[in-house]
Amino acid sequence: MNKKQKRWTIAIISMTILLILYLLKNYSLFIRVAGFTVGLTIFYVLDDIFKIDFKIRHYIYIIIILAFGILFSPLYFISENYDKILHFISPIFASALIFYLVNDKNLTFQWKLLITFMFVVSFLAIHEMGEYLMDLLWDLKLQGVYIRDVSGFEKFHLVLPKNDDTMIDMLMGVAGGITFVVGKTITNLFKRKKELFNFSIFP
Repeated sequence: MNKKQKRWTIAIISMTILLILYLLKNYSLFIRVAGFTVGLTIFYVLDDIFKIDFKIRHYIYIIIILAFGILFSPLYFISENYDKILHFISPIFASALIFYLVNDKNLTFQWKLLITFMFVVSFLAIHEMGEYLMDLLWDLKLQGVYIRDVSGFEKFHLVLPKNDDTMIDMLMGVAGGITFVVGKTITNLFKRKKELFNFSIFP
């Protein structure tokens, strides 16, 4: 898919969804979809400005991250484990994006993995600091795990304190980054062995 096709595909999908939601007058869903659309647009703009040439699979990765992080955000208040699973899976996809950025640089495989891992961990820390500031300013209940009361959608019960939630989120994110590093290392070893095997048989 070339740049023009990417641009028109994202624009048409985004405008169609936003128009439908606007007509339905669902304010909450409209805000979530708008956030999803803005995130996807920013990703495309960065891809275009910096000439990164992300592949279709990378757009699928960012769509998964944005969809489960923004579109399905009400699930945070339904399941205690949803946030933790997301903090484990999202860094794996994010690591794939970062590794793609550094993969064509003149670096060894180990340095590429280290840069990828450290970038993802740094982003996790910035993300948690952002949640703290937004909770401090607007009380959005981003830190801590809150579950909706069965008696009403506007009542929340704190089931995991804010500090514990933040530390567990960081640990799950680091675990996700380590999972990517281990998986990438194993696939790289198999790739090298396969190339060596082919070379030894077919010199």
